[in-house]
Amino acid sequence: MTPADELRELLGRVEKRLANLRGSGQGAVELLLDLDRIAELWPELEAQGVDLRPEAGRWDTIQAQLRRSGPRVLRELWAAGGLDQVRAQQHATADGLAWWWQLDSLVRQESIARVRRTLVTLGVVAAVVVGAWLLLHTLFPVDPQVQAALAAQTAGEQKIVNYGDYAGALADFETAAQHTPDDPDMWIRVGAVQEKLGDAQAAQANYARARQLSASERAFHLARAGIYLSFLMYDEAHADVQAVLAEEPRNAVAWYYLGSVYEGQGKLELAVDALEKTSEYADESNQTELVALARYRMAMLLQQVGLGDMREPEPTPTATPGA
Repeated sequence: MTPADELRELLGRVEKRLANLRGSGQGAVELLLDLDRIAELWPELEAQGVDLRPEAGRWDTIQAQLRRSGPRVLRELWAAGGLDQVRAQQHATADGLAWWWQLDSLVRQESIARVRRTLVTLGVVAAVVVGAWLLLHTLFPVDPQVQAALAAQTAGEQKIVNYGDYAGALADFETAAQHTPDDPDMWIRVGAVQEKLGDAQAAQANYARARQLSASERAFHLARAGIYLSFLMYDEAHADVQAVLAEEPRNAVAWYYLGSVYEGQGKLELAVDALEKTSEYADESNQTELVALARYRMAMLLQQVGLGDMREPEPTPTATPGA
């Protein structure tokens, strides 16, 4: 068999492997090794003057399909110990490896990008709501301290979403908390940003203040989990969610937040499982908007993971889940 014939055979084999990923197990490892061999043969054949234009389209399609199937490939690699272990077994060093050996990082980055896009969308929705709220309360005036707090909070959130400026946002959140010192969420937000910036002592002081103002320990953990998520602090949010579920295992909002944690970490199948529980428990408690939101996000994740038949997604509610 000539190197050109080997390349064409490898392309065909990889196409079949990608089409039959589910349950392939060790086949996912062989898929990565076949990709390595293709990448090795390609420049050699080009140097020999072989016309690879017919194969170039197939190779581009394979790589695009591999990116889309990243979560499924990672799932199949669990049978071999996970991508980290397979990578260590096949390559002595991570330097210079092809992009498919970094699938875990790529999937995680794409999940984070989706979360960021969601935050931007929520920021736009929040801006519309704030505008309507301010208009309403221009006609029917309310406490100016509340108005000032909301304006400062919105300014801080926009600095984070648009620029990743946590230090600048901290000043806005501190201003908001000073305007409404009895609102525990304001102090949690200040503490979370301080924690993000590495000031653990100041963060704990503000968390203690928020705890005193919260209706319960469960309410505190649930509120902080949501704020942690908005700042992409997934490990911290996970700990708070687990604290809530230990006390109230069927808390729909906690399960929704857990799904968001897993999505942000690139654990998409676990995210789907959490959203299934969200839908079930929200339905039990008549939280209809949360049911619709969970089902919509679950359908989107199923499309990413490539699992089974998807249910038709319902329109995404504009309201965010509450405690």
